[in-house]
Formats: sequence, structure tokens, C-alpha cells
Amino acid sequence: MNLSTTVTKYVRKGMVFGIWLFVWQVGYWIVGKSALVPSPLSTLLTLGQMACEKAFYMHLGATFWRVVVGMTLSFGGAILLVLPSYKYQWVKVLFEPMIAFMKSTPIMAIIILALLWFESDWVPIFVCILMCYPIIYTNLLTGLGTLDHELKELNQVYHVKKALVIRKCYWPQLYPYVAASLQLGIGMAWKVVIAAEVLAIPKYAIGEALMNAKVYIETREVFAWVVVIILISQICEHAMV
Repeated sequence: MNLSTTVTKYVRKGMVFGIWLFVWQVGYWIVGKSALVPSPLSTLLTLGQMACEKAFYMHLGATFWRVVVGMTLSFGGAILLVLPSYKYQWVKVLFEPMIAFMKSTPIMAIIILALLWFESDWVPIFVCILMCYPIIYTNLLTGLGTLDHELKELNQVYHVKKALVIRKCYWPQLYPYVAASLQLGIGMAWKVVIAAEVLAIPKYAIGEALMNAKVYIETREVFAWVVVIILISQICEHAMV
């Protein structure tokens, strides 16, 4: 990608961002009540004030830690199950109901159950695992299903080292599915972790900060936190590529 293409890409993104920022401003003008829809400028100023407080980083760090733990356990668990599921059909069939249960169960039901079973700090992590696990598992299993078996047989005939086969043959085929599973998973993780935090109310959490802002009708803080969530989520998704 040359310089002009890169510049054009970012200019285009900047224009799109500017359009939606203007739409937000128009919404503020139409509603006419900052208690319902604050202006972009007031939200930015509020975000600046929040960023000067220690509590802001405590909330952000705690939620980020829960997302990382939830995603790590989801990905690790998915790998442990996807390999035998790919190799043995009966393993895949055995665990299909569990995956279907995770996919179809409403998030609120899972949060309510988690509140009965765990301390508030672990509720978001448990919910994150149950919501992200099937996404990662399904993508990885699909990726393994697309592997070229003829290439595998060819490598066996010529006695190519397994490590080289994995690095040069399998990984390029699997990478798009691994990246997709991580991108979808991390986006889902941020949403479900914060949703669980709103109900579980652990000591430090973005969800707790959102709930406090809502209780005290601090709409600008709510919008500021939403902006932070979107930015952090987008950064994490792009980092997964």
C-alpha cells in the first residue's frame, strides 16, 4: 500500500467520522435537552475530566482484565475441544447440544444464573466465556474443515517435518478463521462483560461507572463511557488482525 492510498484511506475515514459527528450534533439540536442527548463537545469535555481522575483508569483496567481473562479462557477452551471434535465425529456430535445451548441462551438469563453462582467480580468473566466460546469454537472448526487433505498426504509421502507443515501449509489456511474468531470474540466480549458488570456491580468496572452515571442522571458521563467503549473495542478488534 503506497502513501497516497494510505492518505486517501484515512481521509475517507475522517470524512465518515465527521458526517456521523454532525448527525450526533443535529440530534442534540433537535432534542434540545442535554439530559437526554448531550452535544459532542460537552461529551468530549466530560471525557477529558474523567481522564484526569484515577477512578477512570481503575474502572477501565478492571474491565480490560476481565475481557482478557474471559477471551483467553474461551480461546484456550475452544482449542482443547475443537481438535478432538475435528478428528472424531462422535466428539463433535456429543458437544453439539452444549454449543447450541451457549448460542441460543439469552445473555440476561446467563447473567442472572451467574449472579447466583459466583461473586460479582467473576460474573462478567463467566458470562464472557459462555458468550464467546461458541463463536471461537465454530470458526476454528470451520477453518479445520477447509484444510487441504491432499496437501497433507503429499507432505507425508515426502516426509516433510510436522513443524514446517504446520507453519507453511496449515497456518496460512487457518489464519483467516483464527483472526475472524478473535475479532468477533473480542467485540462480543466487551459488550457482554460490561452488560454483566452493570448488573453484578463489582467494585471497579465500566459497567458500575455506567450504572452510577445513570442513577445520578449524568448523561454526558454515560455518552463519554460509550465513546471509550467503542474506541477500546475497535482498537482490540484491529489488534487481532
